[in-house]
Amino acid sequence: MINRIRKGVSPVIATTIIITLTLVVGFATWSFVNSEAAAASGAFGQSTASNVNYLREKFVITNIAFNSNGTITVWFYNNGAVNTQIKEIYIGISTTSMIKVPSNDFTRPLPTLVVGNSGYTTFTHTTNSGNTYYIKAVGQFGNVALYYQKA
Repeated sequence: MINRIRKGVSPVIATTIIITLTLVVGFATWSFVNSEAAAASGAFGQSTASNVNYLREKFVITNIAFNSNGTITVWFYNNGAVNTQIKEIYIGISTTSMIKVPSNDFTRPLPTLVVGNSGYTTFTHTTNSGNTYYIKAVGQFGNVALYYQKA
């Protein structure tokens, strides 16, 4: 009779290795999917919060004064449900030819508007008496208020 020596791994050890490998690959996949889901959830939450603030932000320009010293004063009122800050002001003789008022032209800073309160800002700009000027204000969350008045 021929004596053969069997070499290899026993079925118990082979089964243990396969189960361990399956668990490691499964855990790695679960970790990756879990981290991606958390990132997507966070981004969605931030997007939703931004949209909610956009919908809650409401403000109006209540008046404009063309002062004799070459400055323009703009009054605002916050009738929304969230405090906001005016971020930019544009001025022009039509809604299609507006220019952004440079930050160094403001003699009074852009206001932060508390809900139910008003605020104002003043800036320098050359105007011609008799012309109608359009003023556009952009809020912190992207809403726009437009007002026009004759100088």
